[in-house]
Amino acid sequence: MKLMANLHFKTFLLIVSLLLFNLSEGAAQSKKRLKELERVEQDRNAEEASKSDEAKKRHRDIQSKQTRKEMKKYKKMSKRHNNNRREPFFKKWFRRNKH
Repeated sequence: MKLMANLHFKTFLLIVSLLLFNLSEGAAQSKKRLKELERVEQDRNAEEASKSDEAKKRHRDIQSKQTRKEMKKYKKMSKRHNNNRREPFFKKWFRRNKH
């Protein structure tokens, strides 16, 4: 009787261990796939950024010298304006307390 119960227990452990092993293989494959997708996304983002930079450079090169000076002037003005801007009211309302 005890031998039969021991045999059932061992077969049960064998089945459970096989199932867990198969699940861990699937998880490893899914992690690998996620990593690959993340790498592809980073490559695509880098490519889009480089294309955007090229388009901006081409746009600047097309402009006349006077227009480039004006663009530079307005860029400085906007940077100065945006750095001294107050915080929006809704950020103050929904800020987390540090208490």
